[in-house]
Amino acid sequence: MEKSEKIANDIISRRGIYYQAFGIYKEISGFYDYGPIGLRIRRNIENTWRRFFLGELNALEVETTLILPEIVLKASGHLATFTDPIIDCTVCKASHRADKLLEEFYEKKGDTKAFSAVKRMKIPELEKEISSSGVKCPKCGSKLSKIESFNLMFKTQIGPGSSENGYLRPETAQGIFVDFKNLFRVYGLRLPVCISQAGKVFRNEISPRQQLSRMREFGQMETELFFDPGAELEEFNGIWFDTFAKAEITFMESNSDEARERRIGELLDLGIIPNRHLALLIYLEDKLMAKMGLSKETYRFRQVEKEELPHYSQGNIDLEAKTEYGWMEVAGNASRSDFDLSQHAKLSGEELGVVLDGKRILPHVAEASIGIDRLLLAILHNSAVDGSERGWSYLKLNENISPYHFAIFPLQKDEKLMDKAREVYSLLNERNLSSYYSETGGIGKRYARADEIGVLSCITIDYQTLEDDTVTIRDRDTTKQIRKKIGEIF
Repeated sequence: MEKSEKIANDIISRRGIYYQAFGIYKEISGFYDYGPIGLRIRRNIENTWRRFFLGELNALEVETTLILPEIVLKASGHLATFTDPIIDCTVCKASHRADKLLEEFYEKKGDTKAFSAVKRMKIPELEKEISSSGVKCPKCGSKLSKIESFNLMFKTQIGPGSSENGYLRPETAQGIFVDFKNLFRVYGLRLPVCISQAGKVFRNEISPRQQLSRMREFGQMETELFFDPGAELEEFNGIWFDTFAKAEITFMESNSDEARERRIGELLDLGIIPNRHLALLIYLEDKLMAKMGLSKETYRFRQVEKEELPHYSQGNIDLEAKTEYGWMEVAGNASRSDFDLSQHAKLSGEELGVVLDGKRILPHVAEASIGIDRLLLAILHNSAVDGSERGWSYLKLNENISPYHFAIFPLQKDEKLMDKAREVYSLLNERNLSSYYSETGGIGKRYARADEIGVLSCITIDYQTLEDDTVTIRDRDTTKQIRKKIGEIF
């Protein structure tokens, strides 16, 4: 584990940024609760996505239900294909995800070629490889069972005594697809158009682990770009094709172990990115990472191999970020063609095509699906700083992500100073500049606590403030202090 990741994990634990849910009971893995600081960071990630990503695309945002009737998931293919390979221990009965077990085995051996090959294996190949390699139960070292397919959806019943099956949604996208016809009509839309949604999704992971990387309840920020497959994209909401075609991204092809800078237009010409609409989403996603504070060295785009593709995809480009667990997928970008709309039209009996210039067409879809929690984990792991020169570690969070713009401190517990500090606190909050107030502990300790959680600046109210209305403003990254009039802060 890198030093920065150790620092991040220490801060996460000590400051309660997030923690295992149901902690007072027997641990049930795969569920995490967010503390006050973590929740603010998480919401800022979501709001940055809204302001930039949705803003650039002029997207409509919706909120659809968490429970889906079985027919919706039959149409989407999740009922039949949303599975992972499960293998059980014959002695302790612990369940494991077979492909991940094999990947971990080869990762420990340092066999990168065999590790990469696991992604292409079907169940018979996985069984053969696990048997021949001698992989045992990691919990008790006993022999493992046969592999079976395990559906990852949480099932429930809709209505008392009802035979109507329902499921907690495994993605936010299906709510968008089933609402598309109504949204298109009500809002008088024209293609291409983006519809987005952020919210909780649920996947009954076989063996959750690695903190927020494999959870059973987590957040997604998804955008579906509906377009006419017969029309070539030249411009979208003021973003011209020539602009994003020239842009470079850090990219790794499926047949390579090395990422390098590639032009988006080149990847389109090679057919690696399936269409211009998906290329636009990837271009904006790359820019979004900078808004989140991630440097180019900490993330990359990767071409997904055919054997890894979801059932609905004509081509996927994953966004991966560096964490203590290696390169982790934080977003999936997919060319979904007309799969979803055609399937829902077929099973519902509804016409979901739209009329465009007198011609009825069924739109195709390009999707950008970002995992909020995994992205948060990557941001924390890549923003932790040793800070030994100042005596404490801290999170160098981007201004868009930081939980607070300011921390407000009276120098001492003097009623006059505290009243003035609370006045400054109120003024900042009235102007939507997030801040928190603290009068507990020495000023050095309060600086340390603010730095640790990534607060951008500390404002100290002292006795000079009472005389001339000036305050001391201390910068988190440089620790430099300047004096300003209160009115100049805003």
